[in-house]
Amino acid sequence: MNLPQKSANYQQGALPQARFRWILIMLVLSIVIFRGVVAQQALFQQALAGIEPAQKVKLPILPTQTGTATHQITPAEYAELIVNSLSTPDKISQMIMIKLIGTTYSTDEIQMIQQYHVGAVIAFGDAIQSPQQVISLTSSLQKDAYLPLFIATDQEGGYAVNRLEPLVGYRPGAPQMGAADSPTVAYNDGKQTLQDFTRFGFNFNLAPVVDIQEPGIYNPQLAGRLFSGNITVITQMANNYLEGLQSNNTVIGVLKHFPGLGSSATDPHLGLPVVYKTEQELYDNEFLPYRNLIALGNVHAIMVTHEMLPDIDSKYPASLSQKIITGLLRNTLGFQGLIVTDSLDMSAIAAQYPIDQAALLAAEAGADVLMGPHTPDQVQQIIDTFTNALHTGAFTMQQLNTADIRIITQKIEMGLIPLPKEQVPNSSPSTTPEPSPTQTPGSLVGAMLVKNPFID
Repeated sequence: MNLPQKSANYQQGALPQARFRWILIMLVLSIVIFRGVVAQQALFQQALAGIEPAQKVKLPILPTQTGTATHQITPAEYAELIVNSLSTPDKISQMIMIKLIGTTYSTDEIQMIQQYHVGAVIAFGDAIQSPQQVISLTSSLQKDAYLPLFIATDQEGGYAVNRLEPLVGYRPGAPQMGAADSPTVAYNDGKQTLQDFTRFGFNFNLAPVVDIQEPGIYNPQLAGRLFSGNITVITQMANNYLEGLQSNNTVIGVLKHFPGLGSSATDPHLGLPVVYKTEQELYDNEFLPYRNLIALGNVHAIMVTHEMLPDIDSKYPASLSQKIITGLLRNTLGFQGLIVTDSLDMSAIAAQYPIDQAALLAAEAGADVLMGPHTPDQVQQIIDTFTNALHTGAFTMQQLNTADIRIITQKIEMGLIPLPKEQVPNSSPSTTPEPSPTQTPGSLVGAMLVKNPFID
């Protein structure tokens, strides 16, 4: 007779006990999760422990001399003063353009920016996800840079390479500009890209493509990326696009892919293209857009791709060839702006050369910006390989300084580094002694930090 009452009493006592056990379990789980988060934060801080805090370069003292004729210092002169004040590792790092991996500012990237002081970064599609993510990423990179960075992507537009599409939607590309055959359309597309770049913190666009498709040859890499088969249309559309993109001098475009991929069906991401053409044949066809655009004066940078031209250099691909970079692009075509390599981790190069060796060969050939490394180990390998080459004379300090002066001159002209307003004597900056280490920071021109336009 008492069993039902006992069962009810048992249930009344068991339910609170069960609730207590569940509360206790949840409390234990919360403690475990909290400890895990704390442990992750500790590991993150430990990873950063070996990285120096972000530092800014202290810009050099301007030469002064009373009783002599003076002039407004030029960007190239000021760049030379800055280069003369850099350490050798920092000079090497200014040539390096690292690839960003993923959408967050990783510990590897923090190390390459803060410790190794690389001069440029590039974001491809996997680093571009949402407007706020990109603004946060680019502003963090620029805030931590020793010298202001080139922050690059390859925003061509169209259906093939439209990197900013997750941020702004579809933007038309070269085929649409070429079909319109309108200087206004091309200019406005360039101006739109400038506005997009300014909003999201980019300043270096690996576009436009000025390749010419050889009749009867299909290169899948170039599909949907070309202005036209007409060289006049290519020149006009590319020039007007550059005028829009570069209209306020804060963003520059990069012509590509020199010497020209339209005569090969091989994609250098997958293999090494080979083009059997003489210098004269190239000069009369592939080089025509470059010749025309260089003469028009709007070209600040050109990318050299990975392809063999056996009739010109049977040993090295174009991106590593002194005969092609210095001999043809610099000397024959007269281009004195920035020369950027295509990514040195593409199969066309990586199958033959480790990235540090490829970077050195490209620099020896006359390239200024070396794209491809994406880990601190790779950056350190490049610095070590260059340092050894400087000691042996395979690569000279004059070559290093010349590349850096080009890079920093461009950064000054883009407003990334402010040009002092002071007058200087009518003499070469190279004859001016470097600042004494005993001089106080207060005496340095621009011991100030360069203001980042994306941070209040």
